Amino acid sequence: MHRYPWQVWLLALFLLSGCTANYVFDDDDYRPLGDPQSSRRGH
Repeated sequence: MHRYPWQVWLLALFLLSGCTANYVFDDDDYRPLGDPQSSRRGH
């Protein structure tokens, strides 16, 4: 069952790095998921 522990760590690292990927980008129009955009609404 524990024949490939490095693959398990690699998969865990890949999944955890994917969780923070939406905060890496740096441009003017970018906003993270879940960030409210109410200041632009209705103007």
